[in-house]
Amino acid sequence: MHVYEATKRKVYKVKAGVTLDTLRSKYPDKIFIKVRKPGLKTLEEWTYDSGCETVKCGCWVEPDGHCRHGMPSWLLALGLI
Repeated sequence: MHVYEATKRKVYKVKAGVTLDTLRSKYPDKIFIKVRKPGLKTLEEWTYDSGCETVKCGCWVEPDGHCRHGMPSWLLALGLI
């Protein structure tokens, strides 16, 4: 499972056995959103397309950009650029 931490705008892989509820109870001041990380082929295609979807809402933005909702592109959130 992968989660997006809204306060740091980063995507993290969660250890096996840890639930979203556990994260939220352990870190109540942080906002975690469960996300499905795109595959490597998709990330490569976005790199060549000069655009990328954002983490939560799927808006189309520049690879190093944020959408109007404040979500970063997947390439940015994963630290690939």
